[in-house]
Amino acid sequence: MQTMINLRLKAGSWKALGCLIYFAAGASQAEGLTSAGVSVLEEVVVVGVETDLQDISGSVAILDEEDLDAFDYVDLGKLLSAVPGVYVRGEDGFGLRPNIGIRGAAAERSQKITLMKDGVLITPAPYSAPAAYYVPNVSRIAAVEVLKGPAAIRYGPHTVGGAINFLSPNIPEESVSKLDISAGSYGFQKLQLSTAGSRGSIGYFVDGLSYSSDGFKDLDGGGHTGFERTDIGGKIQYIPADSQREQVLTVSIDIGNERANETYLGLTDADIVQDSNRRYRASQLDRFESEHASIIFNYGVALTDASRINLKAYYTEFDRSWNKLDGFEQGPSLQEVLSSPNLYSLEYYLLTGERDSDSLPTDFLDVTNNDRQYETRGFQAFYERSDQWSSWLIRTQLGVRAHKDQVRRLHSPMSYAMTDGMMVEQYGRDAKVENYAVTDALSSFTSIALSRGALTFEVGARNENIDGRLTNFLVDTKRESNQSITTPSFSFRYQSDLGFSLFGGVHKGFSPAGPGASADAEESINLELGLRAAVNDLDAEIIFFQSDYENLLGRCRVSDQNCTPGDEFNGGNVMTEGVEFSASLSRSVLDGLVATGSVSYTYTDAIFESSFFSNYIAWGIVQKGDQLPYIPEHSGVASLSFESEVWSFGGSVKFQETMREVAGSSPIEDSLHADGFVIFDLTARYTLSSNVELQVVAKNVTNEAPIASHRPFGARPEMPRTLIGRVIYEF
Repeated sequence: MQTMINLRLKAGSWKALGCLIYFAAGASQAEGLTSAGVSVLEEVVVVGVETDLQDISGSVAILDEEDLDAFDYVDLGKLLSAVPGVYVRGEDGFGLRPNIGIRGAAAERSQKITLMKDGVLITPAPYSAPAAYYVPNVSRIAAVEVLKGPAAIRYGPHTVGGAINFLSPNIPEESVSKLDISAGSYGFQKLQLSTAGSRGSIGYFVDGLSYSSDGFKDLDGGGHTGFERTDIGGKIQYIPADSQREQVLTVSIDIGNERANETYLGLTDADIVQDSNRRYRASQLDRFESEHASIIFNYGVALTDASRINLKAYYTEFDRSWNKLDGFEQGPSLQEVLSSPNLYSLEYYLLTGERDSDSLPTDFLDVTNNDRQYETRGFQAFYERSDQWSSWLIRTQLGVRAHKDQVRRLHSPMSYAMTDGMMVEQYGRDAKVENYAVTDALSSFTSIALSRGALTFEVGARNENIDGRLTNFLVDTKRESNQSITTPSFSFRYQSDLGFSLFGGVHKGFSPAGPGASADAEESINLELGLRAAVNDLDAEIIFFQSDYENLLGRCRVSDQNCTPGDEFNGGNVMTEGVEFSASLSRSVLDGLVATGSVSYTYTDAIFESSFFSNYIAWGIVQKGDQLPYIPEHSGVASLSFESEVWSFGGSVKFQETMREVAGSSPIEDSLHADGFVIFDLTARYTLSSNVELQVVAKNVTNEAPIASHRPFGARPEMPRTLIGRVIYEF
């Protein structure tokens, strides 16, 4: 793979191309503004961790630095599972490639939600290839904002479910450096070094992270099953000291890579019961490699005491290569073999290495290198003004974004024979996929909020104009597509003096089809009604939501059978309804000891409203009334902690009900499903001195081994019991 930003990191060399100016919605949302003034110094946030959630018209969850640091998670999925309305399906046990969905939007590679960092789109190609794997390393994130309902309308293109914004650390006024070291089970180790501070008008933050594991799976015959990730980044901030207007200029750069001996190949249900951590010999060549680089320019200025503007320009590059078992050169699919190993015993014993290949293509294993190169660039602008008219406060927001992204795909297969338990190269074959997709998108939004006393009304609209082109080099075809849509929103909030607020709204959601696609874009009408309470030490929220989907959109992956990779399918109408509940309570239980308990829970009912047949493997033959796959009916997290001035101890329980993996209405246990589970984590911290802190974390204490998924190729487990020790040194 070749990358492009002129910074060197291990095997990757990166060369910067110039940034184009890009104006986009998605800068910060400063709630509760008055005509007395606005601030431009937090332009990277959407809501802001200091914002009072009572002041927000819509459902927003914020995971702050304390939440992220509590269990020293490197798995984003474990963090987001604490947010009601969010569904996460893991693939590898470590959370390297989580599948995230929100309120019925499919958790397939996070393709139906908008992912941002500091208000900028971070998916490698959010329009051309929204199913691409990428999430930032959690250890380098200061906070996470999750926006659902009308609150997400500003941050497209994908608004059917919601948006997630990752915040980088703020630059402190005082200089501070931190060394963070962790080590634990299965050879896990994490090393992170950061330094930050300010000198006059200049602020800086530099951070380096490396973490790895030997892997918890055991490859038959021996071999590596672990991974290594490395990330380096930083930002420089300039705030003029003698300017007549408050303003800030920030430049952020991030580069990183990953090397993982990761596979899609799972096990039969019988084998995973015998040894959930086993890996078959046929996966011995599987390896994922990626390199990532991004640069963001941010400028914000207060035009007057009551108005401001923010400009962002960004460029991102992401290259990945995944060499992995894709099946047999000729013969049954891996799904068929692993679901019926007795029927396909000859193929099964080839996968395990217990049988040698004959000199026939039917006995040769197909290992395909899926090589992808992504680029994203753009400019975005955001304007906000707050005015007082009579007894009304009027807040106006305008945003525009010009964006371009692209992906190049080359999937090159190689045939291998299984000989004495080893994969022996035979010959290369013609490419399976060779194409180029590019999208140009111009989006904008506007909103007006009217506040008087305890009541606020807000109306808004988002417009997307999307031009896509797909060139298929294998069959020498070119296809173009154009999508244009305006999606309105309305929300309200009533806040009482007693600490309660009632809020609700409706918005039209949208998830675009890919460039050159014949399928229609996915659309939805989303409703929500919620009640918040902040009384004494109690914070609680309950939300009823409903999402009425039209033209549900599914995408064929390389690992799916009976479809061409990249093809898109419409699945008719779907109705999703549910309840989200969260609450937290802190109390002083003894002198100097504080107890904190919290719970989050989601109930979801997602039903197809029409009957149809689809080549998309997760749907198949669908009858009206069938439940959607990969959406658990019940899920949630409960936690309890005790904290004194020098030590703390806490536990967290994550639970999820059995989940369908194919559409259906028969009992879940009678069809393909992922296991329900209850997973218990523990953590303890001790402050050794003013600058040294110790932590011990035990994950999956009871060593549960549920099947996380059967897709794409067989049953794969959650991570087993893990023990990690950590030392944090500030200087």
